Amino acid sequence: MLEKEILRSFIEYPDLIDEFLDKISLKAFSNEALYYLKIINELKDKKLLSLSVFLENVPRAKQSEDFFIELISANVNPLVCDLIPLLVKKYQLEMQEKIAQKLLSGVNANEVLELDLLSKEMEIENKSIKNLNEWLKYYENKPKLAKTPTNLSFIDNAFNGGFELGQLMLISGDAEAGKTTLALQILENISKSKKVAFFSFEFSVDSYLKSVEEQKKKLIKDHIFIINDGYDINEIVANIKRLYKLGVRFFLIDSQMRIEVNSKGFSNMEEKESFKFSSLAKLCHSLEIFIMLIIQTSKTDKDSPTGSKKGEHEASIILRIEKNPPDKRDYSQKESEFDEFSRSLILKKNKQNGKHFKGKIAFNPATRLFSDYESKVKKTEYVDMDDIQKELKTNLDVDIF
Repeated sequence: MLEKEILRSFIEYPDLIDEFLDKISLKAFSNEALYYLKIINELKDKKLLSLSVFLENVPRAKQSEDFFIELISANVNPLVCDLIPLLVKKYQLEMQEKIAQKLLSGVNANEVLELDLLSKEMEIENKSIKNLNEWLKYYENKPKLAKTPTNLSFIDNAFNGGFELGQLMLISGDAEAGKTTLALQILENISKSKKVAFFSFEFSVDSYLKSVEEQKKKLIKDHIFIINDGYDINEIVANIKRLYKLGVRFFLIDSQMRIEVNSKGFSNMEEKESFKFSSLAKLCHSLEIFIMLIIQTSKTDKDSPTGSKKGEHEASIILRIEKNPPDKRDYSQKESEFDEFSRSLILKKNKQNGKHFKGKIAFNPATRLFSDYESKVKKTEYVDMDDIQKELKTNLDVDIF
């Protein structure tokens, strides 16, 4: 009868409705209660709310239902706002029961569920309602977000000095264009001042360790954590939380297609694929961390991750790296499909400061490092001897007067 008493009291004391709803989320009400609350609010806004007018606005078919009959006969409470704690408890007990059922289902399905995410469903009180003055004070006292430089000028210039925490960055691009190479270079540069983690799902840890040794990379090895197991999204979330407690704030996951999601509870592949991005985006915001996720895109849609339009929406930053046509001035690239020494980098989405760009960046195949195109080291150009001989022959055939 609690919901009916609250609704009945709203009809008699409309001035208390806003005060009540400012302190509690609408999700505390059942769908039946929300139906009548909508009618009550509409009449209140029109200043027409009374019991008789309310009765006139409820369809006859609804008036024979038990909920409506109990609502009309419920007690009127002039201290209706005192019922808020009771409504909160009622909602939390109902959610507790649902969570218990989910946990039991997870046990039966041999699936480990994320308890922190489930417990957030029990949060109900409105905590974010502030007037402008309160928000300004909050912003004034809030610690300013520090920027972490990547020491790659083409990245740091675009983000006015580096990355801010609390963001999900998607990295897409042509096959073999260097998505993982660029992301690892960013991560390794950041590791010189911060702790980072690399979820190495696409290639073996041995391959990465070999590259570190061969290229003689100068890294702070205690700052880099490597995970090569646990592909399920719930395992990934759990591992990120464990690493967070160790001080890690920057993460690289390679790649979207390796992340697994249990099909149970999803009606289609779109929902299942989107769950990956929504889970990681929520984690970025709640923990204030930075995640780089390498994604795959289709030839017809280079903006959205494969299988999920929502993935594009969830991201704060989207970078794309593409191959360039071979340099016609370089004879060594005469038969090449693409320019071995450069790539095009496109910043397609940037919620950090709104900047966008598309430009050329240099790539050194020997060191496998990217750099600013204008400051790249001049490479040795090789010439085709057949072309030189043809040119010499042509010159010798010319008559000189």
